[in-house]
Amino acid sequence: MRILSLTALACFLSLTLGAQGPATAEEEAVSPVETIEKPLDFWMQKKLDYSAGILKGLSLADYSLIVTNAQQMRRLNKIEGFVRSRNKDYRTHLHTFESVTTEIIREAEKKNIEGVTLAFHQLTTSCVRCHQTLREPIDKPTPADLKEIH
Repeated sequence: MRILSLTALACFLSLTLGAQGPATAEEEAVSPVETIEKPLDFWMQKKLDYSAGILKGLSLADYSLIVTNAQQMRRLNKIEGFVRSRNKDYRTHLHTFESVTTEIIREAEKKNIEGVTLAFHQLTTSCVRCHQTLREPIDKPTPADLKEIH
């Protein structure tokens, strides 16, 4: 059942993300092939691509590029959160990530380069902390954890 769900999600993502086009007008992002064995690589590569787009937008003061990449990143985060929502600590990081990407968008729409820069720094910190959590050994769920999931 899990393999079927992951396959359906992969199809959905390829249609959804592919239909939206590349994050920049000048270049087409190359997505790695997603497999059941390496779902993290897909998520990480896409987030890195969008993060690079935000940084490029910051460097060029291209606010529309910043907004486009932050929106794509936020959208991807929501889909990823649906797939991995069982880890309580990870859910906390997802909420932080969403708040920070929303702040990036808000500041870019105000054309506030300092605000975008600060929010981008917070995004980077959020990513590092989340990956620290993901590298920690996973404890077996307690009965209370299982109740929370259902």
